[in-house]
Amino acid sequence: MSLVGRGVVITTMTVAGAMAPLSVELRDEAVRLIESLAADAVCVTPHGAGRVLAAPSDVLLVTKAALQDIDPELIERVQGTAGPADPQTAMLDLQWRLNLNGHTVIALDGPITPRIVVDEDLRVAAILEALTVLPGSDLRGPLTSAARTYLAHDGIEVAGRARDAVQGRRRVPDRCLTALMESAVAHLVGAEDAADRARLGGLLDSCGVRAALVEPLHVFVVAPGTGPARERAEQLARRLGESVTVRLGGSDSGVILEDDSPVGGSLDEQPAWADVVVLMATTFDHLRGGAITEAPLVVDLSTLDLVAWLVQGTPGGDRSTALAEILARADLVLAADQKHRDILLGALAGQVRVNAAVYDEDPSLLSLVRTDEDGLALAEFCSRPVRAADSNLPPFVIPTKPGSLALAGKYLREGGPRVLAEKVAGRIARVYKQRVARTR
Repeated sequence: MSLVGRGVVITTMTVAGAMAPLSVELRDEAVRLIESLAADAVCVTPHGAGRVLAAPSDVLLVTKAALQDIDPELIERVQGTAGPADPQTAMLDLQWRLNLNGHTVIALDGPITPRIVVDEDLRVAAILEALTVLPGSDLRGPLTSAARTYLAHDGIEVAGRARDAVQGRRRVPDRCLTALMESAVAHLVGAEDAADRARLGGLLDSCGVRAALVEPLHVFVVAPGTGPARERAEQLARRLGESVTVRLGGSDSGVILEDDSPVGGSLDEQPAWADVVVLMATTFDHLRGGAITEAPLVVDLSTLDLVAWLVQGTPGGDRSTALAEILARADLVLAADQKHRDILLGALAGQVRVNAAVYDEDPSLLSLVRTDEDGLALAEFCSRPVRAADSNLPPFVIPTKPGSLALAGKYLREGGPRVLAEKVAGRIARVYKQRVARTR
């Protein structure tokens, strides 16, 4: 069933066989949370009170947009229409995938139908398949080892194709979710009372998972060694505090510092360590590894006069090309003021970054490019990084026609972001169809 909220379509997902009714009060609260943008999905679970990675629930209210990146077969398993399935485990799997895709799932306190296990082998297989599919590479092995021991199950079939699909769509690094992960794994394996949770906790310790679950996010910031960008980088490190590990890399010196102490290695090695990469007043010319990292990337140009920076490039340098490269990959772009935001919005449109996926998720486009004088938006993103809405779509072809950027600017001036997104969406569809035709 779907509800139309204030500008959003909300779908109600109900687990097959569920018997616990959803009260009007809980439904209204769930809709309020989604309409206020505090959540993309809301589940009802005993003692629910805040954000969850996965919690047992008979019902999930979720935006239609958030479901677009979910495998239809998983939705059918929740609803009990995909043949032999474990709907309760499928509901937990669904919530975890929503989190991986950058969406927020909130739990409200309410009743659920007691779990009835019809086929224990089917339940165990569903649990272990989820744990081979959902965690990232570093956590997959330890988590499945702990689950196998807890469930007294030796064999496990790796769902390679499903894993590739889920990991290819993910927009959030594991370390954003690890604080919620132990509870989610407990729900998956059925460890609901204190004794069972203590046993599972011991297994997580012995399998080496605990250290990974408490490891802070890694943020790598590249900035010049002196000047406004460096001051902003140091302000960010202070603001994030001990909840995040920050390394500062000098774009001019190559020196890397963590808590004012030198770190060995080169700048290009750091993106492999980082959960978030921030480029401040610099480009991939100083961090070649940044172009291929899967970590969320912030391009912070807020300390630059962008036009002067482009004009005053070194002889033989090509700053316009360098700018195009970082904008093609950026998940968030920060500008000095509204004038610079408009320039960058046009440049992003020329890179096909103002597209249907980004616009549908955020019509204001502030999640893609914004001003941030006080650095609060930057700190918030680094605390909970999310890849851009178009990051898991087929690769785009960067426009090569000289008039592409000018045309994008024309659409932006005449009709605003909506018209620009509609124009670009048509081009994306054409490019994608051409690629599919070539690969057949």
